[in-house]
Amino acid sequence: MAILSHLRPRWLLLTAIAVHLGAQQPAPIQQAKDTVARDSTPATLIGHVVDSTGTGLNGAEISVMKIDRIRAISGDSGEFKVTGLPPGTVVFNVRRIGYEAATFTAVLKPGKTHRTNFTLSAMARALPTVAVSDTQTNSHWLDQFNARRSNSGHGTFITRDEIVKRGARTGIDVIRSVPGVRIQPSRNGLISRVTMARTTNRACPPTMYLHGLPYGGTMDDFSADDIEAVEVYVGVSEIPPEYDRNEKGICGVIVVWTRDPRAALRNPPSSGR
Repeated sequence: MAILSHLRPRWLLLTAIAVHLGAQQPAPIQQAKDTVARDSTPATLIGHVVDSTGTGLNGAEISVMKIDRIRAISGDSGEFKVTGLPPGTVVFNVRRIGYEAATFTAVLKPGKTHRTNFTLSAMARALPTVAVSDTQTNSHWLDQFNARRSNSGHGTFITRDEIVKRGARTGIDVIRSVPGVRIQPSRNGLISRVTMARTTNRACPPTMYLHGLPYGGTMDDFSADDIEAVEVYVGVSEIPPEYDRNEKGICGVIVVWTRDPRAALRNPPSSGR
């Protein structure tokens, strides 16, 4: 018993040291967690979308490759702000009607705000106006629109005058009041999803055409100042045969006719836009 009594203080000392060391072990783990949290803090990108002359472009869409939820639309002077970006190497897709789509790569730091300009090159595009010299008559580029508007009896036809009267600022504003068209804002409020559901309970996205040709974009690609006229066909019964060429039974069609540059020069957008 004397021997055990002699060893007890030493045993208690070793136990206390072990407990003390054990209490310190979580510190490195907590530091590692803090480092991971700092490294994953979202970054922010602000800047402008401009053309080759440095002029700001409104209505340009900025998206992040492989991350559908992150999108932004440039403002009146081309300015944009994209938040919630993952740190590291990020690939941005930038597009606007009338310009070549472009891809840009940036290396973003955690929690930092970065600044940049995205420059787009104008797309060469011939006007669909044909002058016939032997008869001295002109075939106007909106002849198809006007012919369907006069004869079809189906669809909604929106002219430039109506766009101005509605005070529309975006392509979505132009079609917002069309019966059967549903506008669903995205979570970030920057991109809107257009669906049609007049004759069926199943809402589906419309098929897009630009100047009568298939178009892979959306109404968010356009500002109201871009648009001269729009045709909207909701439901299978309204769609003209030329826009259901493959007879797929699509549920709706939107045809966009952009501004005649000559008309734009005669009636320039107001400085407030």
